[in-house]
Amino acid sequence: MLNKILTKLQQKYSSSSLFQKGGFLAPADEQEREKEIKLPLFRLMFAPLNQILDNGKIFFSLALPAALLICLSSTMLGFNYLCSYGQPSGEVLYCSNSLYGYIGHSLIRILIFGYVGIKWYEYVNAGVSFAGKTLFSVDRRCLIFSGYLFLFLILNLLPLLSWWVLYVRVPDPNWQVEMVFFAFVSIGFLMPIILLRFYTVLGFAMRGQKREKLSDIWNKTSGNTLKIFLSFMLILTIGMFIFGNLYTNFKSLTGSITILNQLLSEYVYDFFSLFLYIVVINNINMQYDILYASTEGDENI
Repeated sequence: MLNKILTKLQQKYSSSSLFQKGGFLAPADEQEREKEIKLPLFRLMFAPLNQILDNGKIFFSLALPAALLICLSSTMLGFNYLCSYGQPSGEVLYCSNSLYGYIGHSLIRILIFGYVGIKWYEYVNAGVSFAGKTLFSVDRRCLIFSGYLFLFLILNLLPLLSWWVLYVRVPDPNWQVEMVFFAFVSIGFLMPIILLRFYTVLGFAMRGQKREKLSDIWNKTSGNTLKIFLSFMLILTIGMFIFGNLYTNFKSLTGSITILNQLLSEYVYDFFSLFLYIVVINNINMQYDILYASTEGDENI
């Protein structure tokens, strides 16, 4: 259906580079469409969880110390999990409203997440031997991968920006101007769904490969949008269940906050965040392995 729409648009706007071969909105060739790779839905949904169970030692060896580092950063910089319940009346829990502090803490989190993602790929997917020597070896892939994580995070926040723009904007009496504006702003709401087709970019970054053109990645995932969406919806549902329970259970701690329970609550929150993050990484690696199974060799970035 989408390919037919793009074909009609290509015929109408044939002079535009967007619709020409290799362009971002170019329809897929019919012969290439016959060779489309179909992702297995149930494997995509449940294998990422099972992969953690099969590699429990590696998961805990990476997640436990990483969660501790994030916990210390969150607590010392004033962004402990218990701060989400509001500013406490006591002085035991330090909560900060500093924008620069939050940006700094977010960068620390992303770098730690980037490191964990690279190490998980090496030990589970690339067959690197799990040892102290390899555990502390870091290369530029960590920075590149962390950069992509940061970019995807920002793009996934665009719906919030679109909502804010619609909230503060004064409606235009001209309905045509209003419709065009709303259509443009609505792109932000669709961004998380559009990005589902591009997460294999992270697979290239983890492997130290030069990524394909975005238009090629888009075509490669053609026919699999619903399957990718359902697999991520399962992860989102699990996340909502976990963090919903954490929020309810930890709320009772706000009446008697101590150094111990603030560290414990933050540590548990960070641990489960890393758990869901690894599930997402497994999903992305599975997509990459299936879609690019014929790729030979690594082209270094």
